[in-house]
Amino acid sequence: MEITALCKVVDNFGDIGVVWRLCKNIKKIKSDVNLNLVVDDLISFNKICSDIDTEKEYQIVNDVNVYSWNANELCYKDFSENDGEKLGIILECFQCGRPDWMEKILFEEKLERITHIIMIDYLTAEKYAEDFHCLDSLTRSKKVQKVNFMPGFTEKTGGLIIDGEWKNFEECNVDGKILVFTYERDWRALSDALYEDDCEVLVAQGRGYKSFIDSCGQLQYQTLPFVNQEEWDKVLKKCSCLIIRGEESMSRACLSGIPFIWHAYPQSDEYQMVKVNALLDRMRKHFSPEDFKIVERVWIDFNMPENEVNYENLKKSCKEFLKMRNKLIYGFKDFALDLRKNGDLCYNLMTFIGKICIMK
Repeated sequence: MEITALCKVVDNFGDIGVVWRLCKNIKKIKSDVNLNLVVDDLISFNKICSDIDTEKEYQIVNDVNVYSWNANELCYKDFSENDGEKLGIILECFQCGRPDWMEKILFEEKLERITHIIMIDYLTAEKYAEDFHCLDSLTRSKKVQKVNFMPGFTEKTGGLIIDGEWKNFEECNVDGKILVFTYERDWRALSDALYEDDCEVLVAQGRGYKSFIDSCGQLQYQTLPFVNQEEWDKVLKKCSCLIIRGEESMSRACLSGIPFIWHAYPQSDEYQMVKVNALLDRMRKHFSPEDFKIVERVWIDFNMPENEVNYENLKKSCKEFLKMRNKLIYGFKDFALDLRKNGDLCYNLMTFIGKICIMK
């Protein structure tokens, strides 16, 4: 079986982080799959996987065939062979579209085989994840069939990627450091709250790093250098509290059982608040009403536009969350254990692909 995954790196490392985790786990589940990954930004890829050579148009890493998105001649040649054999199953991740050379093969070369495009969408707790999961979508050709496959937080979605050590649950290290990994913002309120908490702080590099350290004031911190994905997972699991951004790290935080604050990607019309509130609604039942107010308050303050939350309110909600973080472990743990009941996204995806192959 041939599977080709497509990835455009939009938000530094989040997109490629999810797709790389997806690819590695698929290979572990079904080692005889010939897995191809087409990615447009090898430099960002190298930051989370140091084995990636940023100059090569084609390379094999972790038994995955990695192609540069823009290697037009090479990709057109390789992916055209045997009636487009490599394009039997395409995982189009995060609405990234398809390279021009692939469009030409699919829609101009009149392939005999049927191509199945599986749209792996962004992770969300919103209701539409259930509504769109496994829903067919139209294309320009009857031989190119498209279907949505939605990651999510319920049994009516594809679930989360539960790979490697994430299958096991570890107790929270209450004496661990606090990890800070955010987008750009004035973080003086958070920095001052961390300073008054007198905790060890580990700051991850990437977007938001400069804005945080510029806000640090008296806070002492340690900078975490770029590390491979496996090492990142280990660092995260050793922490006592997580202040994280994006969706790749957020999904790990959800599975960890460690108290965390999610800084969602800021969007126009404040749509990030819809996503934040949707995830909070999924988590609500795992906490007492009184404890959940502490989580909800800091998450809302964290994600509101800067001009809508003042320094004192943000500092107060951060201090309260930090003070109560060990007491809140039970709710985050219960949420993490509940998510495992939905199964591993990669296993669910391969089961779905197996049904497609049987129908063929």
